Amino acid sequence: MSLLTEKKDQLLVEEIVVLIPEARMRQRRRWLRTGLIVLLVSAVVLLVSLYVGGLGNRSTTPPGPSSALTQSSVTPLPVGTVINASSVVAIQMFTATQGVAIATFWNKSFTTIGNSYLTTTVNGGTSWRITGVLPTGSWAALGQDTGLIAFVSPREGYIAQPAPHGPLFTSNGGRTWRSVAFAGETTSLSLSKGDVVVSAERCPTGSVGTNPCVTRLGTFPLGSLTPTSATVIPSLLAGSTKVAPQVLALSGSIGMAVEGSTLIATSDSGTSWRRVTNPCPGEGPGKAQLASDSRWYMLCGRGVGMMKAYNWLYKTADGGRTWTLVAKGSPLRDVGTGNIGPYAVNAFGVSNDGREMWIDGGPGFLEVSSDGGRQWRFAGTIGAKTNINGPYFVSVGHEVWMPIEFGGLVRATRASSWKIVAESSFS
Repeated sequence: MSLLTEKKDQLLVEEIVVLIPEARMRQRRRWLRTGLIVLLVSAVVLLVSLYVGGLGNRSTTPPGPSSALTQSSVTPLPVGTVINASSVVAIQMFTATQGVAIATFWNKSFTTIGNSYLTTTVNGGTSWRITGVLPTGSWAALGQDTGLIAFVSPREGYIAQPAPHGPLFTSNGGRTWRSVAFAGETTSLSLSKGDVVVSAERCPTGSVGTNPCVTRLGTFPLGSLTPTSATVIPSLLAGSTKVAPQVLALSGSIGMAVEGSTLIATSDSGTSWRRVTNPCPGEGPGKAQLASDSRWYMLCGRGVGMMKAYNWLYKTADGGRTWTLVAKGSPLRDVGTGNIGPYAVNAFGVSNDGREMWIDGGPGFLEVSSDGGRQWRFAGTIGAKTNINGPYFVSVGHEVWMPIEFGGLVRATRASSWKIVAESSFS
């Protein structure tokens, strides 16, 4: 009996000894299968991330933008990422298809900027490829220096920084940035025959009488960080105010500024100034467009509340010596031929030949003229949202773009073909 029990025990031990290696083998096979699955999933994730990050071959025409890429992110998006136009806040077009823009990503409550990027387009602004990241704090959320960029190519150009810092320059598409020595509140950037002309306001501390504010013009050869010339726009009010002369328009070496109701102009990048006739004294600073050296336009307005205003459009062909009333607008119904419309003007644009003109009467009310401003028609509202306002227009020939505050882009290939390319969730 004891011998039979001992044999059973030996058999049981042998079975256990055999089962333990088999269990370990099955466990190892389960680990191997699990590890293989994890490895395959990791490989797929890695390949997807490499594709989205812009590594690998891409076609010349950017692919369609992903809506996921329009969300704000603390970590900067990789160079090469393609986004849509919903984050565009400043734009410059070289042709009808090619241009550069600043794209800004806000936090969810639109109170602070997450990251800003330099981007390029090759399809008229439908999609944008990130070429560089702007330094933190170098782009103003809102204010006078929002939208100021001046580029000679997608790789080389200047952007304005918030006061009191001078502009930034890049020669490699925004991969690196260098500071320009021209401190103050940058109010304009303009390209002129290989140079960049910058205007900036500075208000030294101290009493009003001894330290008035000044507006300076600096001329920089492309790529230079220091100006070859810097002049102060003369004050015609004998320094009696801390309000510096305000630059209304700057196009190459031609510029126009206003101090109070006094209008002055320069044709040599600020070396000399002359007083010109102000077509709308007492109505506040007008919105000026310099179509050529001597052909200028001035849109004057007087608001009456509820986003309505009286408007007057003037033209000069002799550099501001004489002005001609082209059209007018009023909140009243019967104001004669060429009615501009009853809206307070947010932005005013003119094509280079002076035939096409655009007005943003905000929010989203666009008016257009195709005969040099004599006749205006309402182009309709652009979208149902009410916060679509544009700070300025950018045109190439008769095609025009308007960036939207807080992000987005509106475009027209003809006066009657306005459409929203994209808009941020805030609009």
